[in-house]
Amino acid sequence: MLNPLSFDNLIKEVNEENLKYIVKALSVPRHGWYNYNELCRIANFIEEIFNEYGYIIEIDEFSYHKRTYRNIIATKKGIESSKNWLLIGAHYDSAIDSPGADDNASAVSVMLEVARILKDSSISDQIKFVAFTLEEPQPFSINFLIGSENFVKKMKRLGYKYEAIVLESVGYYSDKPGSQHLPAFVKGPDTGNFIGVVGNKKSKSLVEVFDKAKYYIPSINVITYIAPLNGWLAIETRFSDHASFWNGGFKAVMVTDTAMFRNPYYHTKEDTPDKLNYRFMKEVTQLLIATIFVKQNLQLNRQ
Repeated sequence: MLNPLSFDNLIKEVNEENLKYIVKALSVPRHGWYNYNELCRIANFIEEIFNEYGYIIEIDEFSYHKRTYRNIIATKKGIESSKNWLLIGAHYDSAIDSPGADDNASAVSVMLEVARILKDSSISDQIKFVAFTLEEPQPFSINFLIGSENFVKKMKRLGYKYEAIVLESVGYYSDKPGSQHLPAFVKGPDTGNFIGVVGNKKSKSLVEVFDKAKYYIPSINVITYIAPLNGWLAIETRFSDHASFWNGGFKAVMVTDTAMFRNPYYHTKEDTPDKLNYRFMKEVTQLLIATIFVKQNLQLNRQ
């Protein structure tokens, strides 16, 4: 069973002001090609935060049209300390001409807050935090998810195995009826007051951990969804870095406010920090921490 005292104390440490600070710091146009210098500056900022929390930083570096890009990896004991990881990831680039507060500063903020909360817990030894670059579409290519695709192929070749939780736009909330739309073939609420957890058939057990974890954070509404046909029936369920892990044969889920299906400012200049709900982001952070502990508890019970 979870230790209620230590678990509750960690949950209470989640700080809305920390979340807001990171979102504001990241919310500048940082498209991988058109704002390359800003993207590099933001990468340095993320590295500094992980360093401040006591994590070891390692870089997955690659080239895209003669420019160097980096996925930022943070662990407590180095990536060679294990071959099996729970990965918490979020992309740090933005769409063209957008400050990208929801997409995807909100997700990086939550990831960093989870890293802060767990930094002194032994459970963090099992977690690989990754800030991905080049998730958004780039010129010279019809592809996107370029950074995570590079990461998955490289790490799979090196023998690493993952269960991945990818955070994608987690800060926009609305309790107005009709504020929520959904992809074709997907049924769900018409009010944008929930966090979605999307997995494929192989990731069903990871999705089920979220169903168990939401018991510990009753204030947040969690909707889980298993995408049929590996997401190809509702192609929008593949529009983030979790799809690179699906393609690599790993279990992965996307945690999302559903982005363009809820947020009217998605991929525009108006995707700014003042549009986000930081109470909601706090609850998303708490849910993620609960999920990590529930997952560990289930593993211990099976041993």
